[in-house]
Amino acid sequence: MDILQIHYCRECRHSHHREIKNLKNAVLESARNFPIAITAVSRGILEDYAYLNTIKKTEDVVHLARMAVERNKEWENGRILTVSFFGGNKTVHQRLIRHAQRWSEYCNIIFDFSHRQPVADVRIAFNKMDGSWSQVGTDILSVDKTEPTMNFGWLTPTLNDEEFGQVVLHEFGHTLACIHEHSRPDAGIPWDKPKVYAYYKAADGWDKAEVDAQVFYQYDKNLIRGSKLDRKSIMMYAIPEELTIGNYEIGFNSDLSKSDRSYIGKLYPKKLKAL
Repeated sequence: MDILQIHYCRECRHSHHREIKNLKNAVLESARNFPIAITAVSRGILEDYAYLNTIKKTEDVVHLARMAVERNKEWENGRILTVSFFGGNKTVHQRLIRHAQRWSEYCNIIFDFSHRQPVADVRIAFNKMDGSWSQVGTDILSVDKTEPTMNFGWLTPTLNDEEFGQVVLHEFGHTLACIHEHSRPDAGIPWDKPKVYAYYKAADGWDKAEVDAQVFYQYDKNLIRGSKLDRKSIMMYAIPEELTIGNYEIGFNSDLSKSDRSYIGKLYPKKLKAL
């Protein structure tokens, strides 16, 4: 594997204030986004904030901040998400649409690129200086309507279709609320941390804190719905042996894996047609 050809997606992190706002929008989108094992007191605080826009006590903000990192970010099943572009090349748009819509072959979420609303739900930019990234799931609802929720920094009309599809599928996976597969608590990746810090400093200008957040961060096990690590997932980073302690490597994944298709179908199941 050529380590210099690896491009990484940056997962968005937010301030406590933004996380609390994300929590509210997630709960308003779907009741299944309530934190797991929530107490009656915490539920009351969250319901007051989400449905009545009320925080009764100053200390309730602490409860909300804690709940904000224990929530899901899933859409209501059957959701139609409108999509628009901030600039970009027409050919890139057409290729992007073709790849993005592959997710909808396996789940009951539709990406509508032909809408006529003044502001779309998913807003895509093509800033070459900002890499590729996407807000995760319902977090896009808290982004200012004038700002993008997704960026593609290296898509061009001539980019080979395998890499083009890889990037698009990955970022739209984030929009569907899929997390980075390497961030699972059971990933067990034997990182060589000094080498990883050095690589990202040289390749992306990331400091130690950014590498900790984007590469070494692990989600709480209660937020992991997949049954086991999927090395072939489109949400898995390519991991070269040079960045591990040796005898461990994960190659480039350019398509939805069998588990990706199964997982997204269970998360947003298609309704059976009436007989």
